[in-house]
Amino acid sequence: MVISKTVKLDQFCKFILDADRNIRSVSILDDNGRLLHGIAHRGFTQPSLEKWNDVHHMECTLDVSLGAKFDDLYGPIRYHHSDKDDFVMFSFPYHRNIIIVTSTKRVSPITLSTKIAHMINDFKKT
Repeated sequence: MVISKTVKLDQFCKFILDADRNIRSVSILDDNGRLLHGIAHRGFTQPSLEKWNDVHHMECTLDVSLGAKFDDLYGPIRYHHSDKDDFVMFSFPYHRNIIIVTSTKRVSPITLSTKIAHMINDFKKT
């Protein structure tokens, strides 16, 4: 079962990674901010998945979990995005996990996040 879950996560990450040529990396974190699976485009060195630490992942987990506390008032959170110095980072809730997607700054954050949110919703149905 663990192998099939890992293969499914790998396929899911590749599916998102191939959605746009500006996407640099895709990571799936558990609800404690620990990396479950990650993948990056070849040739992109920033941000390196190996250099990401638990504090950075916890930041993303905190952003989504804080937003979830207001689901009843404002509706469920679909994504959170933040601009860093040389890339854009998106956080998406996925069951109890969080999907982190990084991209170049040559994207429209709203367009890309909406596209990825729809992909995640479609994947949840399978």
